[in-house]
Amino acid sequence: MPIDISRGLKKYIPIFQEAHEQGINEAETSMRISKFLEDVLGYDIFSDVSKEYTVKDKYVDYAIKVNNKPVFFIEVKQAGMELRKSYIEQAGNYAANAGIRWVVLTSGRYWQAYHLSFGEGIESDLVWSTDILEDDIYDASFCISMLHKKSILKNELEEYYLRRKTLSPRSIIQAVFREDTLRAIRKHLREATGVSVDEEELTDSIKDMLSKDAWEKIGDVKIKRKRKTSKSRQEAETSPASQTEQPAITENSTTVTIETKDIPTAVDSPCSNDEIKKTAEGAK
Repeated sequence: MPIDISRGLKKYIPIFQEAHEQGINEAETSMRISKFLEDVLGYDIFSDVSKEYTVKDKYVDYAIKVNNKPVFFIEVKQAGMELRKSYIEQAGNYAANAGIRWVVLTSGRYWQAYHLSFGEGIESDLVWSTDILEDDIYDASFCISMLHKKSILKNELEEYYLRRKTLSPRSIIQAVFREDTLRAIRKHLREATGVSVDEEELTDSIKDMLSKDAWEKIGDVKIKRKRKTSKSRQEAETSPASQTEQPAITENSTTVTIETKDIPTAVDSPCSNDEIKKTAEGAK
């Protein structure tokens, strides 16, 4: 169950609101973030929080440690500033050099959590974003509560990211665009309607169900096919069907994807969690 930090967050909302309206500088904003980490997110400011953490002669505003190991970085921006995608680039480079996969950007009012993947380059996915002055208090609490020390110890932030990734439009479409899945759908349609459709007709119909914007977010997806092994080839050659249809041939049985892209996990709306709301309402 998520940790309910809504009571603590409510105390800090006027503090961050005043800072936002006055546009206080980054150093003053950082002081407020430091207290928030201690009062609301459960970190010991002396043992769990390293200010101006050094990474190859560069400094990160905060390194948050659990069991004496850094688990995520925080980059603080001046209150009153909106957070931009470009801000993650510098922090992402620092995180990559330190092997850290999570970076949080905040100006007090705005909070964003990014997951980093290291391959040929650095890929950053916006996992959640919240505005504590505009969003529902319990939705904002749910987002930020994933940064609580107890949540980090339970690996809740990572689990949330993996769930978001699994249920992303691209992941679901990739699951549908598998040869065996499409075959099963075609079989069901034939049994239900008596009409046979080929694979291309089915995939075109699925694509038509989604908007152009949705496909732009998903990206190009190709059908995954299991290629036949040498054993499968021999079996097919001895079967009657081999007289008219030859199977695809390869030296292994790996599943091949013609083209892949990183699965988008950016959220377009605040986190939402009814469990926290119910708990809070029951405590009234």
